[in-house]
Amino acid sequence: MDGFTPTFRQRLEYLGLSALVGIMSCFSFPMLRRVAHVVGALVYNLDWRGREVALANLDAAFGDTFSPDRKKQIARGSYQTFARTMLELFWSANLNSESAARIATFEGLEHDPCHLDPNQAVVYLCLHFSNFEWMSQFGAYSIGNGPVVAQHFKNPLIEQIFDRLRSSTGHEVIPQERAMIRMLKRLKSGGKFAMLCDLNLDPSEAAVIIETFGGLKLSVTQMHAALAVRTKARIVPVECRPQPDGRYRMIYHPPLEYPPEATAGEITQLGWNVLERAIYEQPECWLWAYKHWRFRPAEETGGRYPLYANVAKRFDKLLKKQRRLAAEGSNPPTDL
Repeated sequence: MDGFTPTFRQRLEYLGLSALVGIMSCFSFPMLRRVAHVVGALVYNLDWRGREVALANLDAAFGDTFSPDRKKQIARGSYQTFARTMLELFWSANLNSESAARIATFEGLEHDPCHLDPNQAVVYLCLHFSNFEWMSQFGAYSIGNGPVVAQHFKNPLIEQIFDRLRSSTGHEVIPQERAMIRMLKRLKSGGKFAMLCDLNLDPSEAAVIIETFGGLKLSVTQMHAALAVRTKARIVPVECRPQPDGRYRMIYHPPLEYPPEATAGEITQLGWNVLERAIYEQPECWLWAYKHWRFRPAEETGGRYPLYANVAKRFDKLLKKQRRLAAEGSNPPTDL
């Protein structure tokens, strides 16, 4: 922020978001869901580009499993889920241990003592599913405080607001620069942190390729797998499930089990396999308007991928390398 002089538009965006956060913090928790239902449906109808991406993704993932009308319903529900996630993030100033206990239940912590062991490093793995923001924030009440890697915004003033909200339950917000080194040091000392695993990465960005929805190949981060291999951290898939009464189930799955020779791609695939089941069961909770499958293999000729997916030599090169490593059963140190 040193030397930064905001433009008029950036100041206006800051004032508008600040006002929205202030207004939302005055709402009751049940009211947030009703407002999100209306706002999400409105944005779905107006955002024709995002709507086309969402429907193309649903076609690719589910084929003829769902009717066109059902896919539209899921896509609209995805917008409403994301709207609810954002509005509840804006409401975060109201969170404390008592309100969290009324809003959510925490399940699965009894599966393994690693959660409360101060000497056991753990990486909590989640998707952009339901309220992924609160999945992280509520960890302060179920596990303890930890670091949150800050997302960069084009408007640094907006970034300040999101940083404040994401740290409202006691987490430490750290910048993306040198975040990997910070995470590595934290895990080596028995620390814990959470991360998202379903963001599409360019194959050149230390990514691995996993198989999703029975065949669609997705280039994603391998950070959690690489860190776990280096630090002996446990990898725990976690998910946030919305309930009919408006509350949430925060579910902690058993830690992943894999052999020492498992590759980063194989470890990442194991985590996805656990969490993908939730998308099948509650598809409206995933972020369908995001371009998940930006790349497709050159060998793919079945036409299953969305139209925005492109062939790239670097994607095929990574896929070929990954298959070779899996066949050899080797797991070389991963560049961090």
